[in-house]
Formats: sequence, structure tokens, C-alpha cells
Amino acid sequence: MANRPADYKRVVDAITEQIRTGELTPGDKLPTYAQLAAQFKVSVTTAQNALRLLRDRGIIEGHQGKGTYVAEHPPLT
Repeated sequence: MANRPADYKRVVDAITEQIRTGELTPGDKLPTYAQLAAQFKVSVTTAQNALRLLRDRGIIEGHQGKGTYVAEHPPLT
């Protein structure tokens, strides 16, 4: 699967919206890369890139060996 900008942006936008609407709340664990890839029909690399961008924005936090979680105070602008 090609890692088109639209693919990772779709994942970023969907997760951001789930946080904004309260479907995901601070401290909630996100699905694994493989689960996100399957859910959004993208490659695992695309899922990794999407989560990296969300992490860089401070919206989510990665915890080595434990998973990825919604940040306590995600800056949704």
C-alpha cells in the first residue's frame, strides 16, 4: 500500500475527532499499529507515521512496552 499523505491524514483526523468528541478520553489506550492499519485499511508504516505526527503534536503519548495513550491534556486546536 502506498503511503499517500491522504492515508495518514485520514488516520490523524479520525483519532483527533474521536478525542475531540470524547469517544477517546485522556489516558485511553489506542489500538496497536497493526490494529489501526487494519481498521483504516492502510499499511502499518502509515499507521506509525500518523501516530508519530499525533505524538509530535502532544495529542498522544507513547509508553515503551505499554502502548500509546491519549495525552492528559491534548492540545486540540
